[in-house]
Amino acid sequence: MALVVNDRVKETSTTTGTGTFTLAGAVSGFETFSTAIGNTNTTYYSIVNSNGEFEVGLGTVGAGTLSRDTIISSSNSDAAVNFSAGTKNVFCTLPASKAVILDSSGNIVANNGSNLTNLNADNLASGTVPDARFPATLPAANGSALTNLNASNLASGTVDNARLDADLAAIGGLTSAADKGIQFTGSGTAGTYDLTTAGKALLDDADAAAQRTTLGLGSIAELNTVTLTTDTTGDYVASLTAGNLIDLQNNSGEGATPTIDVDLSELTTSTSDADGDFFAVVDSVNAQKKLTKANINISGFNNDSGFTTNTGTVTSVSGGDGLTGSVTTSGSLAVGAGTLIDVTADAVNVDLSELTTSTSDGDGDFFVVVDSVNAQKKLTKANIAISGFNNDSGFTTNTGTVTSVTGGNGLTGSVTTSGSLAVGAGTGIDVAADSISVDVSDFMTNGSNNRVVTATGTDGMNAEANMTFDGSTLAVTGAITATGDVTAFFTSDRNLKQNIVNIENSLDKVSQLNGVYYNWTKEALEKNKHLVDEKEVGVIAQDVEAVLPELVATREDGSKAVRYERLCAVLIESIKELKKEIEALKTGA
Repeated sequence: MALVVNDRVKETSTTTGTGTFTLAGAVSGFETFSTAIGNTNTTYYSIVNSNGEFEVGLGTVGAGTLSRDTIISSSNSDAAVNFSAGTKNVFCTLPASKAVILDSSGNIVANNGSNLTNLNADNLASGTVPDARFPATLPAANGSALTNLNASNLASGTVDNARLDADLAAIGGLTSAADKGIQFTGSGTAGTYDLTTAGKALLDDADAAAQRTTLGLGSIAELNTVTLTTDTTGDYVASLTAGNLIDLQNNSGEGATPTIDVDLSELTTSTSDADGDFFAVVDSVNAQKKLTKANINISGFNNDSGFTTNTGTVTSVSGGDGLTGSVTTSGSLAVGAGTLIDVTADAVNVDLSELTTSTSDGDGDFFVVVDSVNAQKKLTKANIAISGFNNDSGFTTNTGTVTSVTGGNGLTGSVTTSGSLAVGAGTGIDVAADSISVDVSDFMTNGSNNRVVTATGTDGMNAEANMTFDGSTLAVTGAITATGDVTAFFTSDRNLKQNIVNIENSLDKVSQLNGVYYNWTKEALEKNKHLVDEKEVGVIAQDVEAVLPELVATREDGSKAVRYERLCAVLIESIKELKKEIEALKTGA
């Protein structure tokens, strides 16, 4: 990637924003950036929009694109411009800040640098620099005047101790001698100590094994490698540690004779029979074994409880299925009363009154019956002949053919030999195969919970979005117009209020209000149908808001409204203040 600048390079673009521009092609008589500059190369560009937006910078050319990498100057305080819509001219340029300018004499700096007045010597590849270009404090060639030098740049010579840090300076100040070691004696201080022949021999060893050899130690000096059968004359095991079920006595110190006992009292206590699969036993010859529970005969135990195999009296009976209660020495069990069963002192009865009542014909698949010999049976409904019942309704067995049926009011269709009639679905009525439903949506619009329904004609209704009633509160968005009396009460109970204070300076506040006559504007009458085009009397909301903002509300359209009923409290206090002034004047007279 190279920096390339070329003549007659100009394209247009409709790209917006601060990102990469998509180029739309060369303007007539010019070349594209890809052709004249080359893809992946960088170049100086200028972008100009018809509304005055501009940007000059360094960008990278792509296939039909130009990225805006570095901004040099712009209409956005030299930052990237968020270009708006419109066709922009994008062209190659050479910014003034990047150009070489001739001086007033038409001269430019010579190639040999003779005219340079501020040169970074890092850029010099050859030649010399006059002494005038060096600072007055430049050190002598021997470095004697250096005051701040990075020692890594020294190729030879010495560095004074003062140039070293405290630790190195402390070591540098020591006097070297044979058989001496160096050690720090404190922070920033150091000293020497004597190295013996034995000490030097240990320090010279390559590893711990070599040091053990130097000291004349074998494997016995290695931790945890000596077994109890190894002859360790002069050494001993310091102590023994007791494990599970083990008690130790006299178990520490040289020459001790430990005693080791098995302590079964440390076993975990269990109350589960399943845990006793084996028992630890000792036979007649003192052989220790574990014996399975199933092979332990209870006949070998001392029968101190007196268990026998004789038969005798049952001392306890508990009720099984269908019975309740239990008996130890005497008493009785009782029959449990389940569904359809009544139990009395001496009888168990079936109680059919406990059956669940059903009104579904599908539930009557069987009927419980008793025949002439009192045999109880369940009889299927299809096998019950209705001729055996008392025909008190007078049904007959007359038969015939209906030749024609025509639907009357609410029915549609007609039948001659076979077929069916249908219920006619009118407005608000939905008819399905087996049901008729009221469909309010046929004559009501905007249906939603709690909306108040109003008539929109002889057979239409509308659920008002601006008027809702939830069973206790009527909410209206807009004006309420009434030609008759409106009786309403505001909650004003002292027990429901707090922070109660009298209105101060009420007379001054009222004095700043004006009672006025006025007529509504044409715009107000068109917008608010409840207003009447006649002379009105009232106050100006903006005047009230200036002194009593609590009495004024701002509606969604920005217009002001006054809570006239709240003026009463202010008027009451102002009358009281005025009364005090009048009484003061009377007293003064």
